[in-house]
Amino acid sequence: MQIDEQDFLRLVEHAQSLLTFDTEATSLNGDYGSILVVTGKRYGQKPVTVKVDTPGKDRLVVREAKAMLEDADAWISYYGKGYDIPMLNARLMRWGYKPLVKRPHLDLYFTLKSKVKISRRSQGHYLSWLSVEGKEGEAQRKMGVSADVWASIVSNPKRYMPTMVRRCESDVIGLEALYTRTKSYVGDIKR
Repeated sequence: MQIDEQDFLRLVEHAQSLLTFDTEATSLNGDYGSILVVTGKRYGQKPVTVKVDTPGKDRLVVREAKAMLEDADAWISYYGKGYDIPMLNARLMRWGYKPLVKRPHLDLYFTLKSKVKISRRSQGHYLSWLSVEGKEGEAQRKMGVSADVWASIVSNPKRYMPTMVRRCESDVIGLEALYTRTKSYVGDIKR
């Protein structure tokens, strides 16, 4: 038996088993970088964040992130198939863990890229251009982080980690709002 994508989304939303997630890391590659923060947000619930105390020491965080993602029935990300999942899998490999067990994964970057033609494809641009609002009616914006913060996180995590946590949580809140606004464009969900 097959189920229509929109029916599937309604089911996992209702079951609160649809997880929006995002990661922040010290680099774009898992061999020279490590995970700093992973935030997951079940549909309609508050974000849950796991973070490192010391950059580079992400063994426990990637294990907790794996458990969080695998506890959901479906995932939503923004370029997560291109970055977040491969980065997490690289760090899982580094620490001797098995890769993430695949789930139906709605990557809004690829979904929207194939459905609409606009000048920029970033999550922040979509949120701004569509004037996406959150649950309380406030405008959703992508939180920027300065180059100085990115450059200093490794040397001063105590000072800058709260910024990374706020950014990661902001990203999943904005992503859920973007999903809610654009889910009628979803035509297929692949693992």
